[in-house]
Amino acid sequence: MQLATVVDPEFQYKHFKYLTGISLGLREHFADLIDGLAGFNEIASGRFVVDIGSNDGSLLRFAQQHGARVLGIDPAERIAQAATATGIPTLARFFDADLGATIAKESGRANVVISNNTIANIDKLGGFFAGVDALLAPDGIVVIETQYALDVLSKTLLDVIYHEHVSYFAVGPMQRFLATHGLQLISAERIKPKGGSIRFMAQRAGGPRKVNVNVGELLENEFAAGLYDGALAADFNVRIAELGLQIRQRLDQSRSASGRALAYGASVGCAALIHYFDLGSRIDAIFDDSPLTNFLRTGEGAVPVLTGRQLDNEAPCDVVVLAWRYASSIARGQAQFRRDGGRFYRALPDLAYIDGSDGAAPSA
Repeated sequence: MQLATVVDPEFQYKHFKYLTGISLGLREHFADLIDGLAGFNEIASGRFVVDIGSNDGSLLRFAQQHGARVLGIDPAERIAQAATATGIPTLARFFDADLGATIAKESGRANVVISNNTIANIDKLGGFFAGVDALLAPDGIVVIETQYALDVLSKTLLDVIYHEHVSYFAVGPMQRFLATHGLQLISAERIKPKGGSIRFMAQRAGGPRKVNVNVGELLENEFAAGLYDGALAADFNVRIAELGLQIRQRLDQSRSASGRALAYGASVGCAALIHYFDLGSRIDAIFDDSPLTNFLRTGEGAVPVLTGRQLDNEAPCDVVVLAWRYASSIARGQAQFRRDGGRFYRALPDLAYIDGSDGAAPSA
């Protein structure tokens, strides 16, 4: 699946603000990934690990702890500089065939090339994988984590569909695409980040590793679920229309009852939900634990973004949690607001009320 419109990457990423550490649990996930690769001796002392889209270097820091030689690549200039200053050498560049060849010439071929939550953001994937081909050692391995198209549709992950994510991947297309670049898909594993992602592992065609049975199993699942005949997309569109109507009604009811209609979560995915569901005129304020801006622009004007602590200044009401994956954590952190009678309900995949436990109460 692909978007039809592509925003200039120079505009988007040279002054990127997002840091890996903002996303709850992502560093722990990266630590588990690196430990797993180290367990199979893919990452070890002296081996060269390159992370494309390395952000603040969180992943490479774990590889470094296993004695690996590391290099990060990320176009966000200030983030790349900060990572380098903390001991993770990082090139503030976009990755392509020329850069891959230059790194291989100057630093040697990479034993492991990792690119997590990055290839979805790249329009010209042919150039990207030509760079991987130039950089990867003959017996090297490629690890890619990205949003899984099957989960996007089946789990109603609307908030991952926005301008940065140009593509959404599945096993069938990825297997064919990698083959055109001399690579063989050897593993495809569903993983939890971002509500539903997939971890692809590949090697050069004819490489030493066996193909995991999970590749064929997931491919069968994709066909059985209707990913390739349009049925899943049609169901997705129906659910989105219904959810949007229900959220607008609840916000209108909240404003009528308390004078305020509030939301929690100001990330790019949360902003996307505001646009998709046409909530701009229906939200009086947005709260966020780590706000990167003071307001969000909508088609109906700017909505102020406040810190989570400021929610205590609000009268009790129902708050829609746009950052729905973190709804339980948000609710737990707002104990006083809940004690005063305030309630939280998530925007996706259904409008369930959240009480701070790991479960969800039935929608009221």
